[in-house]
This record gives sequence, C-alpha cells and structure tokens, in this order.
Amino acid sequence: MDPIRITSASNSIIKEIRSLHDKKGRQKSKAILLEGTRLVTEALASEAKIRYFVLSDSFYEKSDGILSEYPDTKAFLVPDELFVRIGETKTPQGVMSAVELPDYDSSMILGLRRLIVLENVQDPGNLGAIIRTADACGLDGVLLSRDSADPYNPKVIRSTMGSIFHLPVIVAPDIYEALEGLKRYGVKVAAADIRNAVPCWEADLSGNTAIVVGNEGSGISERMLQLADLAVMIPMPGKAESLNASAAASILLYESMRQVCLNKL
Repeated sequence: MDPIRITSASNSIIKEIRSLHDKKGRQKSKAILLEGTRLVTEALASEAKIRYFVLSDSFYEKSDGILSEYPDTKAFLVPDELFVRIGETKTPQGVMSAVELPDYDSSMILGLRRLIVLENVQDPGNLGAIIRTADACGLDGVLLSRDSADPYNPKVIRSTMGSIFHLPVIVAPDIYEALEGLKRYGVKVAAADIRNAVPCWEADLSGNTAIVVGNEGSGISERMLQLADLAVMIPMPGKAESLNASAAASILLYESMRQVCLNKL
C-alpha cells in the first residue's frame, strides 16, 4: 500500500496526531503516539496494534522497510517541515506511529506476583525509568495509583525505551483495595520507607512481593504504610539525604532479583 500524501496542517490525521500529545486526546482516541525508529520497532516486535505510520519525505526516500514489511497498515507521508511541527522530539528521525492503547483490565492485577507499585509518583522521567527497570528485572508488572503520572505521557514512553510494551503497566482504580486483594493471594507488600524499616538486604524480597515506592516529595502515605507487611530502607552511609524515586526503585528491584537468583542456586 503506497503512503497517502498529506501537506496540510489542518488535515484530520495531523490534528489527531497533535491531540495524542495530550492525555485527554489519548483517552479520546484510545491511542498513543510513538516517535523514532526504536520505539516503533519495539511496538512492532511486541505485536502492538499499529493504526498507521507517519513518515517524513526524507525518511521515506532512505528507507521503506517498515512499509514493505507491513503492507496492510496505513501510512501517511508528510513534508519534513510538517513532520517536525507535529512531533515532540528535538531531533526527529522521520518516523512515528499511532498505536492503540493496551487494554489492561483491572482484573489482571490479581494475576501479578512480583511487581512494583507506585503511589502518587509524579515525575514522568522517574516513571519511565522505573518501568524500564521492572522490565529488566523480569517483574510481572507495574501497578500505579490513579494520582500517579500518566504512563502514556510521551516522556514516560521515551524513558521506557520500549519496555512499556514488554510488561503490563496498570492504573488501579483503588490502589489500596488492589493490594489488599493481592495480599489474599499470598503477595507480600514491602513499602520503601524509613519508619520502623529493615535494611533491604535483610528483608525477604525473594518471593511473591509487591515493592511500593511513594511520592517524590512526601514518600509513602500513612495508609499505605499501615497496609504494608513490612517497611524496607536503603542504608545510605554517605551525606546524601535521599535518593530519587527511580534510583530507590532500581536498588530495591535489583536486590529482590538478587535474592530470587540466590534461591534458585
């Protein structure tokens, strides 16, 4: 299928692409926008539902590999200057795609056994980095409270480097109710906090565990702390007062993975 030529900024497809930069637009269209070769390739490899490709003139002249491999998927060809205007990346690579939002039903939550839970984590960069680390550590999924950053924010998606397509990232209607349900299925809840906490390497994080990281400024809520089975801390003998959310999550997830690997020896 040859690409359809678009030159007008008022074209309905161009308007839709621009709307996907906004959370309301993504929810209305039930789609997200991926920019760059790596993200588009990761989405294709993960069998995400691609609605259409958008290519710049210069990209199309160099390579039509994507179109030849997916001949039944719509593609739109736009001038380079228009491509730059509709994207968000500073140095666009000339390819983007609209992808349908993953359909993660909240009932899937009860099937998770090893997971990271984020309570009111606000920074998109932190969220993206945590999703990527969860993927690297082989977790079953990432669970978010409703007041956390949007997992399909373009900055989050770019920060995941494709990991957003490798494991379920679920926004829980009620994060506390979801964790109570997981506890009934034998999942231990370990909250990252300093109150009555044990060092992370002394806590058993090797089994079915939900590791909870809280808000960047205020940390874990009192309600979450009361729900947790234990609190774990990251000892810091240096002078730094704290770690950011993504750094703390990475340390705890790798400690959990280390314990899992030791148990298999």
